[in-house]
Amino acid sequence: MKQTKRVVMKRSKKAALVLMVPVATLLLAGCGEEREQAMVFSDPSECSAAGLNDTAQCNADYAAAQALHPQVAPKYLNKEECETDFGPGQCETAPQQTAQGGSVFMPMMMGFLAGQMMGNNASNLQQSAGSKVPTQPLYKSRDDRSTFRTATNTPVAKTIGPISLKPSQVQPQVGQVVRRGGFGAQAASRNSFGG
Repeated sequence: MKQTKRVVMKRSKKAALVLMVPVATLLLAGCGEEREQAMVFSDPSECSAAGLNDTAQCNADYAAAQALHPQVAPKYLNKEECETDFGPGQCETAPQQTAQGGSVFMPMMMGFLAGQMMGNNASNLQQSAGSKVPTQPLYKSRDDRSTFRTATNTPVAKTIGPISLKPSQVQPQVGQVVRRGGFGAQAASRNSFGG
């Protein structure tokens, strides 16, 4: 009878240890990275009007996002697939071409994420010069027109203005050729921001 109790106790200790490992891993994974401040705007005039940055910096951030846009935007081999994900009239011809010389399409930039906000006033939201949140273009899918998303389909904000997020969530990546369902279908099912 004593042997039966030992076996039961060994199993329950093992089970408890096995159940604790995933919980501890999840807790540690969330602790390593600090959230940083950034700003979301549709265009440079909204940025300037917010008074958190001077016009020159707003224009520079917008220009940086525009320059990155052709590199990171998702690419489609035909305009119809792009418009299925982003909406009619919301796609443009990308500067890249297929190996056969055909056109490639990408969504239009709908806003920008500014990570280097340098307000002059102490009461303004200020971002340190060493921000790890990169300035980049933002998009809106056809299935969720209210949410600004990165080129990798990460939701960042529903409105313009300040946000807080983990830099690792918004690192730009080279845009890949995608098929319908890569952006639009997933956008409707994702409605959490900044994790």
